[in-house]
Amino acid sequence: MPRIILALATEADDRFGIWDRIKVIQPDMFAVGPVEVKFAYFGAEGAQQVRPYVATRWVANADDMADILDHGRANCVCGCYVQVSDILQQALRETQKAPVEAVVIVGDHFHGDLNAAVKIARLLRAAGTRLFLLQQGNSDRSTESAFKEIAAANGGACIQFNPHVERVAERLPQMLEAVSHFAVGGEAALEARGDEAANLLLGQMGAVSRIGRA
Repeated sequence: MPRIILALATEADDRFGIWDRIKVIQPDMFAVGPVEVKFAYFGAEGAQQVRPYVATRWVANADDMADILDHGRANCVCGCYVQVSDILQQALRETQKAPVEAVVIVGDHFHGDLNAAVKIARLLRAAGTRLFLLQQGNSDRSTESAFKEIAAANGGACIQFNPHVERVAERLPQMLEAVSHFAVGGEAALEARGDEAANLLLGQMGAVSRIGRA
């Protein structure tokens, strides 16, 4: 069964309700076809404002995922540093057990060793895993640059979305659904889907692949 890691790596507080949005739209990922999803987030550790990386079990239906999101939200501490490389390293470990078709990271800041993250991104590409980096907000140029470099190394996609506009435009659910189509049927499934989200991902994947080979 195709597998997707969905990681929520937002450093800012949740005033835009991203946790709630993910919970509402995640059933669309399962509606595409049989998939397994592992949710990843940064949880609380005692009373300190630090977030160790937490990866849940694999789930194959929306009801189980909703329960996991509720549990994760209750144990999340917002406003801490997020290490994207932790997510990539976990994904690489998962590929050593069984194939992982896609990793989706919804984040607003990049912290850590970019060179190390790029190296892991290349290893994930060799393992057949594509990265889809969804940047929440567009004011952090260093994060934008880092996400694009990671995507280029992997042959994946880097998409920005504005939380204010997202409430009306509803691009995020379309993106997650399109990623599920990719996990199930590869780029051919995105081409067959043929909507705005699919075309945007295909365009990004093609663009960053060319940059990565340059």
